[in-house]
Amino acid sequence: MAMALPLMILTLLFLLPVTMLADPFLHRNNGTDLAALLAFKAECSDPLGILGRNWTTGTSFCHWVGVSCSRRLRRVTALVLPGIPLQGAVSSYLGNLSFLHVLNLTNTNLTGIIPPDIGKSSRLVVLDLSLNGLSGIIPHTIGNLTKLKVLVLSQNDLSGTIPYDLQNLNNLRNIDLGTNQLSGLIPQQLFNNTPQLIDLNFGNNSLSGPIPPGIASCAMLETLLLQRNQLSGPVPPTIFNMSKLQLLILASNSYLTGSIPSNKSFNLPMLLKFGMGGNNFQGRIPLGLASCRYLEVVSLSVNSFADFVPAWFAKLSQLTWINLGGNGLVGSIPGELSNLTLLNVFDLSYCNLSGRIPDELGEISHLTHLHLSYNDLTGSFPAFVGNLSQLSLLALESNYLTGLVPVTIGNLRTLNFLDIESNQFKGTLDFLSTLSNYRQLLLTLECVLSLGAFLLTLETSLQNYITFLQTPTILLA
Repeated sequence: MAMALPLMILTLLFLLPVTMLADPFLHRNNGTDLAALLAFKAECSDPLGILGRNWTTGTSFCHWVGVSCSRRLRRVTALVLPGIPLQGAVSSYLGNLSFLHVLNLTNTNLTGIIPPDIGKSSRLVVLDLSLNGLSGIIPHTIGNLTKLKVLVLSQNDLSGTIPYDLQNLNNLRNIDLGTNQLSGLIPQQLFNNTPQLIDLNFGNNSLSGPIPPGIASCAMLETLLLQRNQLSGPVPPTIFNMSKLQLLILASNSYLTGSIPSNKSFNLPMLLKFGMGGNNFQGRIPLGLASCRYLEVVSLSVNSFADFVPAWFAKLSQLTWINLGGNGLVGSIPGELSNLTLLNVFDLSYCNLSGRIPDELGEISHLTHLHLSYNDLTGSFPAFVGNLSQLSLLALESNYLTGLVPVTIGNLRTLNFLDIESNQFKGTLDFLSTLSNYRQLLLTLECVLSLGAFLLTLETSLQNYITFLQTPTILLA
């Protein structure tokens, strides 16, 4: 035993450079990570005490809630605390976490600015600070995070312009800056070298100027959301030829103009949602949509399209939403659209449609919204609506519909909005009694407030009418 002891000491000395001699180095750098985490904690009020109870020096920070470390070096690689109400600031000391790969502080009630020092965490792959109250600008130093794959800063109060430095993020797969107060141009060079980009969301800001043609060079792009900005000019035609695009939403920009390419230049085979409403597009409804067999939503409302209602929509069996309202559409409503058995929303309001409302629409059993107001439709009240058991909105205002309002409308137990004013209906008010048991129904019947264009023969008793008006569960507007 006495002779074995020197040999054991000698063995330990040989191992010392690998273990004990490395300890001061590791301790010093671990101390940097510890200090950064404690500084972050100190800048948060932590009303639920989640960090206060768990982030204590008596426990290794690698075991703290939301913290992950590398196995070998014991350095912080991830700080993930989504949904915890921390109510504080993004500490600039987080930039000292030099081994950090993931920073996810979404929905944590953070305020203040995004510190420029965050650009020092050069190993960051995921940066998610969404759903907070962050203000100020997007720091240009984020452009230093060249390994970044996911950048999500949406639903904050960020202002200023999109930094040109973001064009350095060549590994980006997801960039979401939506629902902020960003303004100015989208940098033209931003997407010239982002071959892996899958999701792009700049919607709900105040961005202006043209849509950069470079977006079309992102061959892997599946989601393009630019809605509710002030973008102007024509849409680069190459965007309508992106084979992987599933969501294309450019609605409510007001200043986007021009026509959408014909079917020869329109190739979006994977398209699910196509939202172009609230702009100034012209020409015909794009025929290229006829080849989008997975299409679920098409919204082209409030534009300057001039066309008939396309009967070829009937071949797109996955459609759940059609909104073509507010365009220069003429002709009749195709009865073939009854083939769309999954359709929930059908809006052809504020057009110039004529003819009868086809009875075949009664076969669309999943219909929840039928909006045909402000057209030149004729014929009788569409009695088939009594069979649409899921209907919640029925709007037929300002047409030339005639005849009786059937009592079968009382079958619509899910109805919460009914607008049939400014037509030429006549007959009794018996249908009103069938609606009196509805708990929440917003009625816009011109006959309720005045006897204007709603032509009535008041064969029901005045007392029944007064009882209806006094029903507290019905709101009259």
